[in-house]
Amino acid sequence: MISTVTTTTVTGTLTHTAIFGAIGITVLISLLVAKELLNASTNSRALFLGKISLVAIYPLLFAFLTIMVLKVLEAI
Repeated sequence: MISTVTTTTVTGTLTHTAIFGAIGITVLISLLVAKELLNASTNSRALFLGKISLVAIYPLLFAFLTIMVLKVLEAI
């Protein structure tokens, strides 16, 4: 009984982690595209928003790199 609950809990946790990871990567890609589009503009407000978007991009980039390093170490 205990092993069933533990296996179910671990499987559920891994599924949620994968979903949050996929959402984070999608948001990161969207922000990177938006930043590039905003930086291509000549509008001063758009350029400012392009610079401000780095506030959200850096933590997501760090999370992405952490996930990638852990996956590589897991494979080794």
